[in-house]
Amino acid sequence: MQEDLITFNDFSFTYQAQTEATLKHINLSIRKGEKILIAGPSGSGKSTLGYCINALIPHAFGGTMEGSVTVCGLDIQSSDIYAVNQKVGTVMQDTDAQFVALSTAEDIAFSLENQCMGQQSMQTLVRNMARVVDMEDFLTHSPQDLSGGQKQRVSLAGVLVDDVQVLLFDEPLANLDPETGRVAISLIDELHRTTDTTIIIIEHRLEDVLSCPVDRILVMQEGSLVVDAAPGKLLSSALLPSMGIRDPLYLAALRLAGCDIASLGDASRLDAMTVESCAPNLASWYTKSRKEHRSLTRPVQLEIKDLCYSYDGIKGALQSMNATLHQGEMVSILGSNGAGKSTLAQLLMGVLRQDSGDILFEGQLLNDYSSSQRSSMIGFVMQNPNHMISCDLVYDEVAFALRQRGYREQDIHDRVMDVLGLCALRPFHHWPISALSYGQKKRVTIASILVTQPKLLILDEPTSGQDYVRYTALMEFLSHLNRTIGLTIVFITHDMHLALEYTQRSLVLHEGSLLCDKSTAEVFSDEALLATANLKVTSLYTLAKRCGIDDIPSFIDTFVQAEAMGRSVVTDVAQIPWKPLTPLASVQKEKPKKRVQKGGRKFGFTLSYESTDSLLHPLNGVTKLGVFLLWIIFSLTTFDLRFLVFGTACSFTLLLASKIPLRKFKPYILGMCTIIALNALFIYLFSPDQGTRYLGTRTVVFGSESARYALTEETLFYLLVVCLKYFSLFPMALLFVSITHPSEFASSLNRLGLSYRISYAVGLALRYLPEVTSSYLHILHAQMARGVDISKAVSLGKRIASVSRILAPLVLSSLDRIEVITNAMILRGFGRMERRTWYMSRCLKARDYVALGLAVLLVTVSLWVRLGTKVMFWYPF
Repeated sequence: MQEDLITFNDFSFTYQAQTEATLKHINLSIRKGEKILIAGPSGSGKSTLGYCINALIPHAFGGTMEGSVTVCGLDIQSSDIYAVNQKVGTVMQDTDAQFVALSTAEDIAFSLENQCMGQQSMQTLVRNMARVVDMEDFLTHSPQDLSGGQKQRVSLAGVLVDDVQVLLFDEPLANLDPETGRVAISLIDELHRTTDTTIIIIEHRLEDVLSCPVDRILVMQEGSLVVDAAPGKLLSSALLPSMGIRDPLYLAALRLAGCDIASLGDASRLDAMTVESCAPNLASWYTKSRKEHRSLTRPVQLEIKDLCYSYDGIKGALQSMNATLHQGEMVSILGSNGAGKSTLAQLLMGVLRQDSGDILFEGQLLNDYSSSQRSSMIGFVMQNPNHMISCDLVYDEVAFALRQRGYREQDIHDRVMDVLGLCALRPFHHWPISALSYGQKKRVTIASILVTQPKLLILDEPTSGQDYVRYTALMEFLSHLNRTIGLTIVFITHDMHLALEYTQRSLVLHEGSLLCDKSTAEVFSDEALLATANLKVTSLYTLAKRCGIDDIPSFIDTFVQAEAMGRSVVTDVAQIPWKPLTPLASVQKEKPKKRVQKGGRKFGFTLSYESTDSLLHPLNGVTKLGVFLLWIIFSLTTFDLRFLVFGTACSFTLLLASKIPLRKFKPYILGMCTIIALNALFIYLFSPDQGTRYLGTRTVVFGSESARYALTEETLFYLLVVCLKYFSLFPMALLFVSITHPSEFASSLNRLGLSYRISYAVGLALRYLPEVTSSYLHILHAQMARGVDISKAVSLGKRIASVSRILAPLVLSSLDRIEVITNAMILRGFGRMERRTWYMSRCLKARDYVALGLAVLLVTVSLWVRLGTKVMFWYPF
């Protein structure tokens, strides 16, 4: 028998500021080499149990502990968190937040850097580990540009380099499409089979995890471990549905047909069951339950015509998209990561503007309408709830849009409380949103849109972070609205169960194109289509095929209808006497934005590192930092017009030499010009004779001799010199940020004597600057979709209040991201040693010495002219 690697002895844990324990009297042993699945509803304590295994509890999350936990022979309370995590590797749910570097290779090397491994050994190990996870060809790519499955592989490689004994996966399938999820589970299974690593998976999607065998399933409920059983035994029983966990689809179908599950073999895997013996029962049930569908004629509500969009001007995110939505439909948009699903939703909402094509709503062209103008027709619930939340309390957040529209508080109260009840949030109406779980925040954002009764509702991954019971209650509510008031609902989802159960039609996207538009049952019965779209066949399809069912789409539809009949009935919500909205045709149009010229790369306005093939990019980080610091000294110390004209010309020439179009810097250059002009104006207002005092002469060009604000040639000359100092310096600052890799910059600061912790913090800030900007834009668009207006059409006071609605969720989401990043860095050993090595550190080459030499020469000559020759100003007049 294998030794116990992880042991919980009567362990309980209560978070700080909470009165009730999150984990209660846990007794658990996990043996070396086991593969464990931990399941349970949201809030059951699954993640908290994981935090104990990787020692984030008690070292990152404080609270009260009772009992003990040992991991690989280490007591988590008395042992160093770094010691524990040399033995436990964690792949977090939010892989994007786990990435702390701009390249795949550097991210894999992060833990090795913190162990001070030599650079040559580090590079060899990184290449070998990338080969293990089949990412060797992507070492120079940015992790953010990878697909969901590739991101999982990079995250896995980043923890495998430590040769850990335990691998902990926190909801590894949360952001993956079905086929990519299957591949991820297969990769985890391969690691389990070929090594003696203990695997622990925390996951909602039970059926997907069980596509490969596990040794045990642990079920958590309300902080207690209620089930610890072998998969086959557990799934043969009816325990899972009673605990709010969904049975695999094939088991649900077999139960409906009255089959004896226990007699068919290992119920945890369809390929291990002899389901053919139950084929007569299944066929009989299908024949009795089958109903013919009546196709309804519905008016067209939304039309998409030849829609095209590209983020970078090179690769099309959407290409010639054509589709039609009818009033009262429930439609799912399916496809792999990067297929264009979220892009399409953002185009429909006006968050993005298409490069070409048209969007029509009830016959009205929407192309030139903002997202706030479309909000009375189309509601949009974003995937990340922190991008939408702007109020402190749950009730205020849900009531916000109604208050914006001026409804009576009593009407608002009735409607908000009913919607909160149906979203399982009524008991929390007075709670601060910061105290809610991720899934609860998700329901708050959905409720905040539902109260406005939009004509069409778009939900981006509505089931993300939700357990089966809660998401079923929510989806039944949405389905009820669809049936009773004709609300058109569009789901962007990876969840095949959701698509099958609640949508009659599916649009399947692949690489930016519409692959098909047909019934959902037909989509999931077409193996070739699913393979092309990187989706996968459902276990219902496999079951029907093995049991000889001829009309598989009809069989799937029959199963869906039968399951729907067993779900609870939804209560009506209070109705508000809605005020008539301004007709769309009378809304003042915004001036259409200028389309991006086709055929060239798009550069965003975000101030961040941009990779091009310029001669400046290969320079060493130390060189770039050194030249920039020398340039600052040069610009601030010289007042010589000759040097400043030369410096300004050099700055803009080098900016052009970076091969980054100036239009990327347009807002910053305009801002710089504004600040420089204001600076010159204030110098003149507060010291109009500054030039005269420096130059010793006074030549009036405007005004009388005795006037205080008489404009002189000397003052104009002095203001020109001051302006040129900034024109010389500012473009170099833009250049430095745009051509300097953040990790290079951090390494350079460290080599120049700054602490590596501070150096890395500075580099990380530059690394995440584009994401903060992106979050701001997402939040801005989400608030505009709720009616928030920051245009000149509203008063200044209302604009200021609206900006606060944007900044609040930006701060909230940024704080959440900081916490996740910090935990990810701690889990990978950052800060343990007094020093670290740098994967991106490079030796200086001849070109670096030339660049530094030229910068030193320029500073030396300028200082000699000022101090050696005693010439501060060169005045040619």
